[in-house]
Amino acid sequence: MNARLRILALAAAVSLFSPSVWAKPYRAMVTRTASTTRSGNMELGLRYQGFFSTDSDKSLPYQQLSPSLRWGILDNLEANVYFEVLGLGLPGESDFTLAFGDIPLGLQWTVLEAGPFALGAYGRVTFPTGPSDQDVIPPNLSDGTWDYEGTLIGELRVSRDLRFMLNASYLHQGTRDRGAFAEFDVPDAVQLGVAGTYNINDATLVGLEVIGRRYFERAITPVWTDNANQVEIIPVVRREVFPGLVLEAVAGIAVTPDLSSIYQFRALIGGTYEFDLASGPRVPESKSSARPAPAKKPTSTKKPTPTKKPASTKKK
Repeated sequence: MNARLRILALAAAVSLFSPSVWAKPYRAMVTRTASTTRSGNMELGLRYQGFFSTDSDKSLPYQQLSPSLRWGILDNLEANVYFEVLGLGLPGESDFTLAFGDIPLGLQWTVLEAGPFALGAYGRVTFPTGPSDQDVIPPNLSDGTWDYEGTLIGELRVSRDLRFMLNASYLHQGTRDRGAFAEFDVPDAVQLGVAGTYNINDATLVGLEVIGRRYFERAITPVWTDNANQVEIIPVVRREVFPGLVLEAVAGIAVTPDLSSIYQFRALIGGTYEFDLASGPRVPESKSSARPAPAKKPTSTKKPTPTKKPASTKKK
C-alpha cells in the first residue's frame, strides 16, 4: 500500500512540474522568464508604450511602438530582436517628433531546469540607430548609443499556474553624440526585477512586477540630472484569445521621485503570436467561413388533391 502511495505521489509531482502541462500565457510583461520559445517556433510581437505625467510642464510624454521577433534555435536557446519607433510629445502637437529607434538584439539560454527551479542567462547588444541628440529621452529608451546588457534569470515554479521570477542585470550604456554640443557619457546601471504570475485559467494570467534601476551617476542625461534611483510597480494582465495569440495590458506606476519626475505612469499594450515555422501561422475560422448545413428538401405548400374512392365492383 505504501509503495502504491509513493507511485501516486511521484506521478502527481511529475505532472505538476512537467513543462508540457504549464498553462499559457506564462510570461510576465517586463521581467524575463527562464522559459524560452520552443525549438522551431517563431513569435511575432507588437507593443505600444505611452509615458505620461500629470504635469506636462515638468515632464514630456513619450510614445513608443516596438515590433519584435523571437525564435527558438534549440529547446533551451532563443534569439530575439526588437525594432523601435519613438515619438516625443503627443500626436497633433506642434513640437511632436517621430524617429526610428534603436535595434536591440538578444540571446537567451536556459542553463538549468531542476524540478521547480530554473536558471537562465540573457545577453543583449543594442545597435545605435535612434536619435542621440534628444537630451530628454531617458537611457532606457532609444537614445542612439551602443548598449550592452547581461542578465541572470532565476525562476521558481511553485505549481502549474504559480511562478516567481527574479532578474539581476548589469546595463552598460554608451556615449551620446549630440552634434554641435559636447558628447555625454551615459552612466552604467544595475537593475533588479521581481515578478509573480498566476494563471487564473489556461488562457488568462495576472501578475505583479517590481523593477528597480540604479545608475552609477546622478545625471543620466544632460536634462535628467538627478534621476539615478528608479523604481516602478507593474501590474500585468495577459490573455490567450486564440491558440498562440496572446494579448497583454499593463499600467506601470513610478514609485521614486527620480522616476516620477520623468514620467508618473505608463501604459503598455501589445500582443504576441507564436507558431510553428514548419506549418506556418494558423488563421482562426470565422463563423461565416464554416461549412453551411445542408439545405432541406423544399416541401410543397400545395394541398394534395383528394382521390376519389373507387367504385365497388361487388355485384348487388
